[in-house]
Amino acid sequence: MDKLERAKRLKNMLSQIAGSRGLESVAPAGLGTSGGLESVSPEGTNVRSGLEKLADNRHQDITPNEMFGLEAIVMKENRPVVFVRGNSYDDVGNPWSGLNTPQVKTRLSSLFPLIGRIELPNSTLVPYAGTGFVVGKGLIATNRHVAQEFSRGLGVTIQYRGGDAAIDFKRQVDTPEDDHTAYLTVRGVEMIHPYWDMALLQVDGLPTDQMLRLSVRSPEDLVNHNVVAVGYPAPDPRNDVALQDKIFGGVYYVKRLQPGVVRARAQVQSFENEVNAMTHDASTLGGNSGSAIIDVDSGEVVALHFAGEYLKANYAVPMFELARDSRVASKLNFDGQIAATSDFDPAWRSLGAEATAAPAQASPPPQPSAPSAPLQSPQAPTHVEGESTWIIPLWVTVSVGTPSRSSPTVRSVEPAVDQTATLASEAELGVEAEEAVVVNQDYSDRPGYDPNFLDNLKVPLPSLSEAMKQDTATVRPDAQRNGDPYELAYYHYSVYLNKRRRTAWFSAANIDGDKRQPIGKREGDRWYLDTRVDRSEQLGQEAYEHGIDRGHLTRRDDTAWGDDVKSATAANNDTFHFTNCALQASPFNRGKDRWQGLEQFLLEQHAKKDRRRMTVITGPLFSPNDPVYKNDRMKYSVRCPLQYWKVCVLIRRKDDTPAATGFILGQEDIQDLPGFEAVFDVAATQIKIEDLEKKTGLDFGRLREFDHFARGGAPGTLEMPTAAGARQTVKAIRSGPDIVI
Repeated sequence: MDKLERAKRLKNMLSQIAGSRGLESVAPAGLGTSGGLESVSPEGTNVRSGLEKLADNRHQDITPNEMFGLEAIVMKENRPVVFVRGNSYDDVGNPWSGLNTPQVKTRLSSLFPLIGRIELPNSTLVPYAGTGFVVGKGLIATNRHVAQEFSRGLGVTIQYRGGDAAIDFKRQVDTPEDDHTAYLTVRGVEMIHPYWDMALLQVDGLPTDQMLRLSVRSPEDLVNHNVVAVGYPAPDPRNDVALQDKIFGGVYYVKRLQPGVVRARAQVQSFENEVNAMTHDASTLGGNSGSAIIDVDSGEVVALHFAGEYLKANYAVPMFELARDSRVASKLNFDGQIAATSDFDPAWRSLGAEATAAPAQASPPPQPSAPSAPLQSPQAPTHVEGESTWIIPLWVTVSVGTPSRSSPTVRSVEPAVDQTATLASEAELGVEAEEAVVVNQDYSDRPGYDPNFLDNLKVPLPSLSEAMKQDTATVRPDAQRNGDPYELAYYHYSVYLNKRRRTAWFSAANIDGDKRQPIGKREGDRWYLDTRVDRSEQLGQEAYEHGIDRGHLTRRDDTAWGDDVKSATAANNDTFHFTNCALQASPFNRGKDRWQGLEQFLLEQHAKKDRRRMTVITGPLFSPNDPVYKNDRMKYSVRCPLQYWKVCVLIRRKDDTPAATGFILGQEDIQDLPGFEAVFDVAATQIKIEDLEKKTGLDFGRLREFDHFARGGAPGTLEMPTAAGARQTVKAIRSGPDIVI
């Protein structure tokens, strides 16, 4: 957004707030008048002069300081944010002092125990996904895009892996870190709406007599009503960081109350549909996804927040519209019944969902008592004796019971719902049978990795040193691509194979977030040898037993895109080649979930909105000291790598410039640093690409120019010695926002 557009949006927003009172009325009290500017602070001077320029339509004359003052001071005063603290919330200044009356505070505060933060306990890069709130018996409402962080599918045919999501109804600024008394695990996903950005989650342990009351008033009737958004705002890298810190005080991820006003409805693109959303103007950020928009006067939830455009509008799903969908209305606690509509039937039919989610007959909504006491502590999760589930690039469950001469039992659970709870219901719903992975071993049509995939930036495959080439598998001459003797080309990715280690030097993939397809879950995963290189240069199934696990280098999710489901499925299946697989010792896998979601975080938060593309290159970090592995079925021995690296390249959303980021996953580099052993198990660490080149022996070419981490100055950055005594720059990654893009 350029300066002129930003100024125009700011004027529209301030004019909307001021109404008939004029722009000057939005200036915070105490700034004085234009006749007394000599007594006004520099910030106040910028606000006053900025307002005068906006009033005179001199948008092009607005200075950066005036713009910052108008946004940081005026917006902070007129659309403030306050902490939810204890059983209430902090007082709000004018013009919102009416929220401080005992009657209003009691009305709103009674709702807070039913609004929580959606947690992702198996992801450390994106530890939480948004906000959710209790809307029915055992049901939480949140956004579709939040639910898709941990599930797949639309309608009621949803794949969800138990334990991948939870909700914490506290997480306030005054909540101790070890307080989990209001933490409940998500049991399943009831529904992901195919039209609205809405999902329903199944949660056991919720009070049966406490749920939020949902309004059936139309958005048109609510225009100019005061509302509050209650949710968990997170810093948004797409916006001015200094401005966010000014408004939010630099404190994020905790429960906030954010007042605003309902505005006129607006058409906005939401997934495949253009929807007629409710709009409001509270100060929200990314973590507000799934926030409850509550009418101040009634205490009813009027909408579900799902998106916002800075200085333009925030968009929300009207409860009124959900009450008109009979598939939804009978499940939730609406304050009355209204006539159903067929407006959403085409979206349901597009899923083939009429048979699986036939419109339910309207029934009286449940009548809960007013919420009062906080939620009780959840029950401890059940434990299955003799089994452990670890998240690695391919999710598997490995039996670790009494040792025997036979190999461990390995079952694919890539991401699926709890089968014991859903087999009957899936049979009733007519769910299609799962398909096994099948790979066409005629490789002549494989386009491989595309170096020109990103706009205006060519990213060639990394170059090998001459010594490395001597250890690289040569592709059969009739199968070579573009005269490259080493490139094994697949759908959307390519591999260079280290024949001595029988594992890839690297696997390089193109990811198109706008062309992902719902390919469904897979069963009977079968891995394939590649006939284009010698069998003796690849690992095979014989290597994977006795505590050694398989793991994708290029993730299956990264390549599962295309113009249709068929092509996406073929690309997904193509990742099941042993050339794209690495030995991974089980202790390493227990910490390896730090990779999960890294690409998705960068793609969704930093890649261009209208062209969500990214190139990812990944591989093992080979060391001569890696432990030697051989089992009874193997006629050879091989070293098992303990560390992995990844380079992600994209065009930055905020300025349309290239960005390249390097990472290492492992523990050797930081295990001896003071204090780190208590924080990390297997750690994700950002590293300069030039330092990564030294470690891998690869040449990443121009990517060094676009490594913004290499410029230095990022908080949490450490200078530390390598094993050879040189210096390197690293930054421990605890969550997605720690990454320097």
